[in-house]
Amino acid sequence: MSQTHTTATMQMQAVSIGQIIMDDSNYLTLWGHVQQDGVWYPCDLVTTYEVMNTMLRYSHEKNDAVQMTIVKKLEDMRHIPEIIDLEAELGNAVVFDNMLFYLSRPEHHEWEICAEDACYFIQKVVAMPVVPPPPPARADLTEKMEQCLQTLRNNYDLYLGFIEIELEDEAARIKAGLADDLSFSMAYYAWQLQSSHP
Repeated sequence: MSQTHTTATMQMQAVSIGQIIMDDSNYLTLWGHVQQDGVWYPCDLVTTYEVMNTMLRYSHEKNDAVQMTIVKKLEDMRHIPEIIDLEAELGNAVVFDNMLFYLSRPEHHEWEICAEDACYFIQKVVAMPVVPPPPPARADLTEKMEQCLQTLRNNYDLYLGFIEIELEDEAARIKAGLADDLSFSMAYYAWQLQSSHP
């Protein structure tokens, strides 16, 4: 293949691949779709083995079957070009998402296999940052904290009740579930907090 001249780079966040065509060059041709603004558009894609490996690595275990299919075809390659029909072998096209694809359109249609007006070269792929789950709702956290404080207050009230009926301190703490010093201190402070803020 001669040197490729490309236009400006654009970014896509998902690619769907139905067929992979391998030949004796360093490039793969991918028949599939690109997603832009939630709409899938049919197109042909050309990329290097290195970029394809990056796509597979970022997709983790989801596309192990794709990787094994490519490796097997490379080992048994008898025809040039060799076609891997992912839709036939895996039941459907394989979607690569949660990645940022840097695509450019060749100025000169040097890949004969590409559709004339819908051909892109995948220059590189970058993994999208993992967005951490949102923290629990503040109201939910406040409710749980209030439940804990109420349980501690109840235990301290129980302790005071046992003391009132003249049970020894150690026995009263055990019966109220406040045997260890930390539980007893927390229950006391929770009870005191309620007393000072009725």
